[in-house]
Amino acid sequence: MIIPIRRNLLFLLTTALPRGFTALVTTSSISTSAAPSRRAASVTTAGFPAGIERNLSHHSRHRYRRHYLSSWNTALHMSNPNNNNHNNDMKQLTIHWFRQTDLRLHDNPALHRAVQRSKSSPGSGILPVFVFDTTRIYGSDTTSSLGCKKCGPRRAQFVIEAVNDLRANLEKRGSGLVVGVGRPEDVLTTIASAAAAAAAGTNDGNANGANGGGVDVRVICQEEVCSEELATEKAVRSSLSRSMGKGSTFKMETVWGSTLYDPDTLPFDSGVFGIPDTFTPFRNKVEKSCEIGTPLDVPADGELALPKDAVDESSLLGKFLAGNNGNDGRCSLSYLPTLADLGYTREDIDSVATVDPRSAMPENYKGGETFALARVKDYIWDKDLLKVYFDTRNGMIGSDYSTKVR
Repeated sequence: MIIPIRRNLLFLLTTALPRGFTALVTTSSISTSAAPSRRAASVTTAGFPAGIERNLSHHSRHRYRRHYLSSWNTALHMSNPNNNNHNNDMKQLTIHWFRQTDLRLHDNPALHRAVQRSKSSPGSGILPVFVFDTTRIYGSDTTSSLGCKKCGPRRAQFVIEAVNDLRANLEKRGSGLVVGVGRPEDVLTTIASAAAAAAAGTNDGNANGANGGGVDVRVICQEEVCSEELATEKAVRSSLSRSMGKGSTFKMETVWGSTLYDPDTLPFDSGVFGIPDTFTPFRNKVEKSCEIGTPLDVPADGELALPKDAVDESSLLGKFLAGNNGNDGRCSLSYLPTLADLGYTREDIDSVATVDPRSAMPENYKGGETFALARVKDYIWDKDLLKVYFDTRNGMIGSDYSTKVR
């Protein structure tokens, strides 16, 4: 038996649930697009795009593919055209870039792809990274074209909690999480440049080392569909490809993992563009014709090990990630920003200090995969509330009318 409780936002849960059951919980449903069109960002209640513009970037032909398993060969690649010497001595750096809607270890296709890639070079490890983008998402002054905050302070605090929980879960497995503030293209480029410089045998951030060494940088992340997310990916690819010095290369790979059903298997003419405008005919046909994929397990502890240079403070990369190399400590394996760091005003910060007593959220509600798993276990198994969900789902006041895990 499978309970398809949306997968498009964040957490597809397998832990603490009986074999064969899956449920989805989200810690954040942020889209950085200020006013996305219906075709560019709408999501059906089944949890996947109801129609997406496919001309937003040169790689849009891959937009709806889930690249793990047999589809990994559809990865998007970009490398410095001046770097054609792929020698056997080249180091590998696999960066898993967590986005806004995949802050989880359970059933994370992009993370599994990063693990698979790191296995191709034993000992290379994986460097998980999350960036609070204060130019496109966070901060009191980061607004849409209509003047609305892209991300309010309460939601930002929720994401901070989710990122902190993700880091704790990674550290329990012998890994870690680099957290930075700023533009993702700047943060990721600085990290990659430090790794390339270390591989080249320099200590000054110059990736053109005299010994001819180099690094093969692979950035792997979840594939997104909205215009601003795609623009950010384009900026990351452009910045990283320009930064690679002689002897180093860069590739970026996006992996589909946002939907309960694989969009390639939809039983409609024209695929996602043939999805009905109303839910019932969509549900009837999908439930009859499609199968929900088997959830992916959390990677094993050894599969998430950090690169050796990342934890060696004698290396340029290690110094940077320890916050000891002129980066003001705002990007490291230990840094976690406050709302003030993200650019929120004192008034905004004070507004999240207390919770309205009329709130329908569960007690001690907070962001993160750990709380999400516990909440779904409590809702589905401990209280057995799914049996009355059809009757209570439209309730507004009360913590148990629904999972309350948006």
